[in-house]
Amino acid sequence: MQHASKHSIVPLNVPHSRSHEGRFGRLFGRGFTPWSPPGSTDAEKEAAIRTFAIDEMFADGAPPDSATPVGYTYLGQFIDHDITFDPQSSLTRHNDPDGLQNFRSPRFDLDSLYGRGPDDQPYLYDHVRVLPDGFPGFLKVGTGESPKEPDVQRNADGIALIGDPRNDENRIVSQLQLAFALAHNSTLQKLADAPVPAGEIAPTGRKLFLEAQRITVWFYQYVVWNDFVSRIVDDKVFAKAISFDEDGGDAGGPFYSVTYGLEDVYDWSENPFMPVEFSVAAYRFGHSMIRAEYQLNIELQRSVGVSPPIGTQFGKPIFATPGVTQPSVPVPGPPDLRGGSPLPDRHSLQWDWYFDFPSSGGPFPQRAHKIDTHLSKSVFTIPGGPTPNPLAELNIRRGWRMELPSATDVAHALHIRPIENLAPMEESLWVYILKEASEAPADGEHLGAVGSTIVAAVFSGLLRGDAFSYLNRDPHWTPAKEKAGGVALFEKISTADPEKWEITDLLAAAGVPVDGQAIADLFA
Repeated sequence: MQHASKHSIVPLNVPHSRSHEGRFGRLFGRGFTPWSPPGSTDAEKEAAIRTFAIDEMFADGAPPDSATPVGYTYLGQFIDHDITFDPQSSLTRHNDPDGLQNFRSPRFDLDSLYGRGPDDQPYLYDHVRVLPDGFPGFLKVGTGESPKEPDVQRNADGIALIGDPRNDENRIVSQLQLAFALAHNSTLQKLADAPVPAGEIAPTGRKLFLEAQRITVWFYQYVVWNDFVSRIVDDKVFAKAISFDEDGGDAGGPFYSVTYGLEDVYDWSENPFMPVEFSVAAYRFGHSMIRAEYQLNIELQRSVGVSPPIGTQFGKPIFATPGVTQPSVPVPGPPDLRGGSPLPDRHSLQWDWYFDFPSSGGPFPQRAHKIDTHLSKSVFTIPGGPTPNPLAELNIRRGWRMELPSATDVAHALHIRPIENLAPMEESLWVYILKEASEAPADGEHLGAVGSTIVAAVFSGLLRGDAFSYLNRDPHWTPAKEKAGGVALFEKISTADPEKWEITDLLAAAGVPVDGQAIADLFA
């Protein structure tokens, strides 16, 4: 249990240094025999994995939709890139997870956006649009093939110049990266424009930057826990993971007791590491949520004279594989949504097709596929090598190479009754978590007991371990508390819960095109 004052002094500085990076490790130590696929040799085991991946995990057709808007699939990817990065492990050899370094700070601090800050990575920041004293506090953004469409900044070769190159893997996550940059810039501009009270000294540009960074990071952390995690884990597990009550007060104001109910599973503050059970298995559930195609915006449809009725597909896959993924209707521009180059003309996302906005309607927002043991054809094979590899095969193989315990052993360790009569390949922790989510009571809408517990434990543990997180500084913080010159910085537009802010509110604050009219205005 932790205590935080309602009136805590909030530090402006959020440090970024290698001392805050952690290692990969294990939730359950070395107490279990590692899971291994059937076979007596590595070659036989590799063959068993590939056969299972192709025969059992390929969705030939459209997997069933969930109630979750598709944008959360890629918000999850953005979050993953913020907290984990392993450039050292290999799928072709065994790795010691105790010796692997996590090259991301194990905190929700948006270092994939801010990098190491304006002093250490000045190329991430705008040196033309600066604060009144010349400080470069605005994140630099660029434009796509059309000068009317914002894009992440790129060099002359089209390579994204951002804090984490993985956030340019596909167009959806790169436009989320852009949206967070624009949200920071909008917040900073409002702080800079706020009148300085009589008798006070105007804040320096650095101080304004750090305050905008703090607000943006807290908004992000709030969304991560209250909007993202709350959707993808079981309600009871979510309620157990973090709870808080007002303890009473004193002259300094009331204090809140924050209870972290899954500390016995993962406690970042005592042992800062990124669990391989999370990064290699539990958090890869999003791969099964990926759709075969994504519709981008109304202007792209109008450009070819197509306006699809409810239920039809008009879009592009994340990765096009010849003979496997072909768009239902020819769409201008590249055949898929992979990144690595300037945003193609008329490819800005219309965000009310990806998240629930007041303007969403009809077939929108598009829905993520249910969490189950089948992967969409658009990501069944992943390009990049001499031959495409089934993503399911890569995930199962990585769990084996990382010597993860069997799913049954993990369930017992968490005091959860495991699924009975599992096939040998279903003991793979990643496969099990997908299978568990597909069955009642989750029914593909969220993770099951084991998956929920691991994911909620790690996310709540990261928030608890970060001394600068909003939960440690002001547990009852919401974006509504932030003001500049006495005026609220943010307007709440989400309507599902009057007390809860969502990613839609952050996107609206960023000024990205959230509806068809905003998309049309880009090309007016």
